[in-house]
Amino acid sequence: LVTGMHPFLEISLPGRPHTPEDIEARPAAVKSAKGVTGLHEPVDKWTDLGIKPHWKVEIKRPWMMTAGPKVRDNLERDWTLSSADIPFVNRLFLDNDIGPHVTTEVEVLWAGGKAPDELLTDLPESHKGEESRREAADRIREAGGSGLYPVDLIATCHFEKVSRCEPFPTPFVLMSFDLETSIAEETILCAAAVIERGPDERTEHTFTGSEREIMAGLTALVREADPDIITGYNIDNFDLPRINTRMRDLTGSSDKAGAADAYGWGRVPLLDSEHKRLIPQRDGNRRTWRIHGRCVLDAWWQARMVLRPKRETLKFVCQLLWPDREDLQKMDVDASQMDREWAERPDVVLEYCLQDSLLPLEILSQIRAVHSKEALATVCGMPLDVAVAGTTSQWLDGLVIRLADRHNVAVPRTNRGGGRDQIAGGYVHEVEAGVHPWVAVLDFKSMYPSIMIANNICYTTRIDELARPDEIVEEGIHEAPDGARYLPATFRRGIVPRLLEDLMELRDRHKESLREAIENYDGINEIFHSRMQYAVKILMNSFYGVFASKFYRFTHPELGASITSWARSNIKTIIAQLEEEGHPVVYSDTDSVFVRAPVSEEISGKEPEQGEERGVWEEACETMVEFGEELAERYSKEGAELE
Repeated sequence: LVTGMHPFLEISLPGRPHTPEDIEARPAAVKSAKGVTGLHEPVDKWTDLGIKPHWKVEIKRPWMMTAGPKVRDNLERDWTLSSADIPFVNRLFLDNDIGPHVTTEVEVLWAGGKAPDELLTDLPESHKGEESRREAADRIREAGGSGLYPVDLIATCHFEKVSRCEPFPTPFVLMSFDLETSIAEETILCAAAVIERGPDERTEHTFTGSEREIMAGLTALVREADPDIITGYNIDNFDLPRINTRMRDLTGSSDKAGAADAYGWGRVPLLDSEHKRLIPQRDGNRRTWRIHGRCVLDAWWQARMVLRPKRETLKFVCQLLWPDREDLQKMDVDASQMDREWAERPDVVLEYCLQDSLLPLEILSQIRAVHSKEALATVCGMPLDVAVAGTTSQWLDGLVIRLADRHNVAVPRTNRGGGRDQIAGGYVHEVEAGVHPWVAVLDFKSMYPSIMIANNICYTTRIDELARPDEIVEEGIHEAPDGARYLPATFRRGIVPRLLEDLMELRDRHKESLREAIENYDGINEIFHSRMQYAVKILMNSFYGVFASKFYRFTHPELGASITSWARSNIKTIIAQLEEEGHPVVYSDTDSVFVRAPVSEEISGKEPEQGEERGVWEEACETMVEFGEELAERYSKEGAELE
């Protein structure tokens, strides 16, 4: 339980910078608004209309932003708002500049049996065990909590005590579960779950009986085992919605206690006041589900993103991953005849259900899904839940907003219009049908990020003579082929180019550490640095997609168009010069050029069979490689490095 933080937003006068006569009276009036607890002195911040003073307005409770007093709506009538739609929990990460791995000094309020032994030894009896639950709940409420949470340890600290520490492999607790349901009646026949506290520590659980007993058993397991991550195969689309439907059918809308007993999976106390956070909810119109305090990591969705399987069934994915392991294959039960199967051989169906609970854990382990999400959360400096269930723009917010705050750039709200501008994409060179031997492929290294860095492309550097005439400079301006112009870094370094440079440097460090780990046969660090460098790559490549959208808070239609126009110009220039030099370009697509090497057409492009003369082929191969390397070196420039 983190104390001492206050929700806030920032306000500025609408329109271009100006000094109205009531400049002092207007902010003062905000202090008396319902729900407002504090008003800070103004700070000058950059906006898309110029530099303006901004007042930080503190709110009594996070929910008061949009409910009750509706502070945000009331202020919006007379003010321009910024930093006004950032989730309160994310502010802890942004304002303290922390990631998911933290160190802090705490006061322990209560410890369960699975808390570290050294803590249990030092704690007074009143702070541990079943007998002190009522006293502990009182202490927790005094510290700002709502009661006894279903966790191993409950502690409190001041937000200023929470700081970043070096990343470490977190010992997450995972729960994978599966349901078998009646096709005729759509009821739950049985369930199974596997709790994993490390790769070598798993416990298996099965549930039969009435539907109420099955759901109550699963819920009791969730609250006792306290998993951080809940998984299964296609649980977003089937298992979680099915439990939700059966819970509603069996308990109705008024039986909160019955609903909590059947589906109280949230990491909150069993209280009526926590009912909304206790019951899992679908995340708006998206396919994902939210379980408060836990992450939902659907094994099917993760396998789909990593493996791109041709079929979506669990059986196909298992055969794809482990073709030679019978113990990791789906059992032979006809799911299309589940009612008959359950009636004739329930023991086999229950074993089948348990196997379908085990396999998702094996899939996540095989594709390193948990490691990848933890690495992504670490790089973007956000909670694990944002990495697991958040959008690309939420990942980038973790980087961009904290840098904007650091450099006094006002943080606009997300554009709710959504959608994507129709901008011209990358250049595709038409290919001539046929087989083309001895082709050298030139690939631009991190093409879009490099273009953004070299040309200082950013929301904060786009030149707008009408909105910000004071930003016009005489020289050093970057003008895109489509006409958009950007300030030189000597005048203002863009937030995004600055971030991308840092990410490129970070990725290079992880790649170097990865090479060292491989050389030293260090499996743990090999996995860590592999996931970290890949997470950095994902974030770097996400900037263009977000910039080319309408919804992101730090974007403008010209940004995405400028990036692709520079990319097309780079490609077309190289193709024209190669063609002029007599080197036919076979194909190109966005960030790569396929060019014929000056190798005699009499030499086959196929490697010779064993025993045949290799000298000619090896000479041709060496010629092609040297040709490609020479071109890459010759045509590389700032913002367009060829490999």
